[in-house]
Amino acid sequence: MSHFQRIQQQWSQWLRQPDSAEQPNVETRRLKVYQRLVRNNIESFITRGFPVLFSTLTTAQERDMLQAFVATHESKSPLFSAIGAEFVEFLATFEAPWLPEWSYQLAVYERMEVDVYHFDSPCILPPLETELEQVVWQVNPSLQWHAFDYPVHIIQADIIPSEPLDQPCYLAVYRVDEIADDNFTSAVKFLQLNAVTMLLVDYLVQRPHLTLLAIAEHLAGQLPQFSPEQLHQGLLATVPELYQRAMLFPSRN
Repeated sequence: MSHFQRIQQQWSQWLRQPDSAEQPNVETRRLKVYQRLVRNNIESFITRGFPVLFSTLTTAQERDMLQAFVATHESKSPLFSAIGAEFVEFLATFEAPWLPEWSYQLAVYERMEVDVYHFDSPCILPPLETELEQVVWQVNPSLQWHAFDYPVHIIQADIIPSEPLDQPCYLAVYRVDEIADDNFTSAVKFLQLNAVTMLLVDYLVQRPHLTLLAIAEHLAGQLPQFSPEQLHQGLLATVPELYQRAMLFPSRN
């Protein structure tokens, strides 16, 4: 290890755990300014990225959680924009006697909203240009979905689940963009999916550009209690609504 690398390591250890690590050979006042800037930036990115989660914590719990993240988490990315994703990874293994069991799943949901909002391509609903049966479908390109054991989409400081759901809650999160009068607007949407719609969305995420008939044939293998014909009729009723919600897009490929 070079001299410069040893200095970097010393600074890193001190920033993480200033009460126990060796202090760098720098004027204390200057160190404190640097420490405050680094920690304030990290903590600001996290608390702004997970407003619902932190609204459910006390000040002391928030301080303990943020301190544990700074002190122990080894980030894979040096980018400030990745801190939210790093925090979710940290929460997957973080333990504290006061930490609710749903905290990690709530953080996953809140991070989905951030990722969707910052999706790097337009999400403007294309028009239907052919008969419904002939359309090949794909999901809104920004869409993410996840199965949750808690109703994370309704958690607030005064709405706290006491136990897991009897059945998983499937939530899709996506962005809808619109251009009107030369104004570009974006809105993040979410939709709770039933088990069949979840299978539809999951299949189209993996295999986009399929007709309703092809989708029905696949779903019949996953849902043997229904015939392909029954599923096809169900898709004829369901898919137009999902299109109107801008969750499913007609493919142009």
